[in-house]
Amino acid sequence: MRDTGHDPDDSASPWHNATVHRYLLAAALLVSAAACSSDDDSAGTPTSDAVTTQPAVTEPPATEPPVTDPPATDPPATDPVIEFSAIGEGPYQVGVTTITVNDAARNRPLTVDVWFPLAEGTSGNPHQYTLLPGVYYESPFAISADATALATDGPFPLVVYSHGSGGLRYIHSSYTEAIASYGYIVVAPDHTGNTAVDRLAGAEADFEVTALNRPNDVKAVIDAMLDPARPETAGFVPSVDPERIAVTGHSFGGFTTYAMASGYSNSLGTFDADPRVDAIIPLAPATGDGTRLLTDADLAKVTVPALVMVGTNDQTTPVDPNVTRAWELTASSPHIRVEFVDGQHQTFTDLCEYQEFLPTLSDVPQVVIDTITAYGEEGCSPGDMPTDRAAELTNTFAVQFLESVFRGGPAIDPVTEFPDDVVVMIKP
Repeated sequence: MRDTGHDPDDSASPWHNATVHRYLLAAALLVSAAACSSDDDSAGTPTSDAVTTQPAVTEPPATEPPVTDPPATDPPATDPVIEFSAIGEGPYQVGVTTITVNDAARNRPLTVDVWFPLAEGTSGNPHQYTLLPGVYYESPFAISADATALATDGPFPLVVYSHGSGGLRYIHSSYTEAIASYGYIVVAPDHTGNTAVDRLAGAEADFEVTALNRPNDVKAVIDAMLDPARPETAGFVPSVDPERIAVTGHSFGGFTTYAMASGYSNSLGTFDADPRVDAIIPLAPATGDGTRLLTDADLAKVTVPALVMVGTNDQTTPVDPNVTRAWELTASSPHIRVEFVDGQHQTFTDLCEYQEFLPTLSDVPQVVIDTITAYGEEGCSPGDMPTDRAAELTNTFAVQFLESVFRGGPAIDPVTEFPDDVVVMIKP
């Protein structure tokens, strides 16, 4: 299910449609103008010698002006212009597996999905994301596989995805699969006590418990993905680059994303920032007004490269203060802010696809359908940014940002001609 987040710390989750399209990264075209000029092209004819028996023959006087270069009329050459465009999936087929990471220090087992680039020629069955027995979404792109099918041309950067309040680890599988197709290992834990299943069962943990659990869950997953002694992750560890780690997340997962780089504390304890995190991508983040979630001092500690994306019409985690505070206070370099015109909170989940898909299945509890329908008002209504376009933009910006940070690819540049449905701000 998807992050439904009906308050800045609280979102519910949806189910995924088998017709979801996959979108990816931005390609850029350079277009330049250059001035030109013509060469000189004039000539003359010498006079003839005089002959004693005839009158002297001479050249007639010139009646045409000499040929000169025309004045320059072309504009001077300008800086190249970059056109924004989006393309399809990356070069890798994607495998998915589900593992259990046990954080022994907290006696907290975590269910984790791992998306990864597959070795060429790997075949298998479409992966099924299962919510309830008999209720699943079959991916049109990723297949079920384990670490033995991992591509051998790594190591690959690691990206950890944090779902929102009331969500699930695969709540944005169109996004996590897209990133993996470009040669990233993507992992996403269920934040136990704050998932869709917990919410539907009335078993959610206290807010402060969840807020402290979340960054510790992400840290535990990173620990496991780097530890060759852990049997559940040992097959992946040699292919993970410990020097290239990013965290991304939606809503309360956006809070989690910032907390990994800033640290966080409440009455129950303190989480110290994880120095292994090299970049962050918060999506419609919940950072609060400085009184409940991240303080001004917390945000001021963030220095890693950051890309934040948000919808202009988000009512659950509005741009102000959730994005504006972080924009003003963090010291990220680069720091990129992308606002999706007519985007809402669920613009950054696959909930709208689930809303269409679930009612077509039999034996889906009505409470699940009703919950998704209610939360679908925040992104699935007429006038909201279309689902396909939202996925295209999200994946494009995210992958280009990761490629620029981790692989030296072209940066998201202020001279780019961005489409009218996004507002882009950049601090170098």
